[in-house]
Amino acid sequence: MTATPYDIFNKEYHCATKFVLVDENTRKYGLPHLLQMCPTLQNARIIEICAGEQHKNLETFAQIIEQLSENNADRKSVLINLGGGMICDIGGFAAACYKRGIDFVNIPTTLLAMVDAAHGGKTGVDFQNFKNQIGVFALAKHVIVDVEFLKTLPKIEILSGFAEIVKMALITDINFWDVIKDTDLENSQTLQPLITEAIEKKMQIANEDPTEQNIRKILNFGHTFGHAFETFALENGEELSHGHAVTMGMLCELWLSEKILNFDSNQRNIISEFILSKYPKFPIQTADFERLFNILLQDKKNNRREIKPILLEKIGQPQYDLNCSQELCLEAFQAYTTFKKI
Repeated sequence: MTATPYDIFNKEYHCATKFVLVDENTRKYGLPHLLQMCPTLQNARIIEICAGEQHKNLETFAQIIEQLSENNADRKSVLINLGGGMICDIGGFAAACYKRGIDFVNIPTTLLAMVDAAHGGKTGVDFQNFKNQIGVFALAKHVIVDVEFLKTLPKIEILSGFAEIVKMALITDINFWDVIKDTDLENSQTLQPLITEAIEKKMQIANEDPTEQNIRKILNFGHTFGHAFETFALENGEELSHGHAVTMGMLCELWLSEKILNFDSNQRNIISEFILSKYPKFPIQTADFERLFNILLQDKKNNRREIKPILLEKIGQPQYDLNCSQELCLEAFQAYTTFKKI
């Protein structure tokens, strides 16, 4: 029989008590494929939580801990996080905290999680609507990337994950950027090499700086402003995926890159047109700018309340630890409202 990544559950975790963390979506669409690929998990205990970023909080975290405790999980147990970025983040955090740490395995079922959240050791929950305010660095023992899961996703979820691939290309390699511009997002097989390259590039950076003291900060390109947009939407009960928010953040941070680092204006226009051809504009008004800026002040990369977005000199040449004034931040929000799809 051909070996598969799922064999770890028959070998490394043969005697361990196994738990599978799912939400209602991955229980319906992802769990059947997992059990087909690894029948030994038929006896695993299922922990189900509610889907959605609004449930990535301490209350849900406590529910997971309670389920582990009530089902007598011990320090040799393993938690299998089957789902998107929210599942990987909160599941990893729960595993890292339970009895001071049990093994966890991430099996991402979304493109976003495959290229980003499942790797690199960032775990945590949101607090008072602010993204990832509580968490720890804890590496999954294994990450299993299976593109078969992508066949269950709506296009909006593929686009959300593709945003992270765009980000990786822009911060690392102009040749990678040239490749992704012609990607067929309808074909999961054509995404496979892009997923692999994005993961390799991310882990090369993350391994160099595991706890984000310096170079790893560049992985946050688009996220300083993107998290502000995401939090703002969450506060107002509006739908905005993480990837979509990150593309909005990239548009703002590219505009700032032109203003602060003289990023080529023609190149910025090309990238902006590409992004806007795939991601619709999210409506923000001048009256929203002050609230958005106040959310920016909560960003984890800030120091002494100074806004520090990741900016680009050129594609593949990101800069970090740069300060951005309130005036420029507000101008970037204003610029976003004027961007148009060509």
